[in-house]
Amino acid sequence: MIDPLFAQYPDDALLEAAAENRKADVIVAGTVAGEPTFFFGRSTHAWHERFPIVTEHGMRVDVIDNVSLAPRVPVQPGDVIAVAGQFVPTRNGPIIHDTHHSPGPGWHRDGWVEWHGQRFEPIDD
Repeated sequence: MIDPLFAQYPDDALLEAAAENRKADVIVAGTVAGEPTFFFGRSTHAWHERFPIVTEHGMRVDVIDNVSLAPRVPVQPGDVIAVAGQFVPTRNGPIIHDTHHSPGPGWHRDGWVEWHGQRFEPIDD
């Protein structure tokens, strides 16, 4: 059985942005394809979690979640999630980041990660 998140959050906009090699705000479902790793951002000076997802049509993207601005998502390989954030093609592979509130006016729209029916949204200031 296909998870209903794939129908609710298809990967069309993500695939289009990737084909055009451009940034885009996206909401997409994917299957977690590896264990989360954690790192301290050099420019943000904040802890992040990173985990790969594979979308409905097979695109692999790393989700980067700033866990100083939004709660950690306890994902495991095989989990199906939905993520709202900014897609960015990078030389190291595509990412979706900004899965949290915008830290400054006009930076980006608020993002989130949905896992097992629970939405991990920005931490209130």
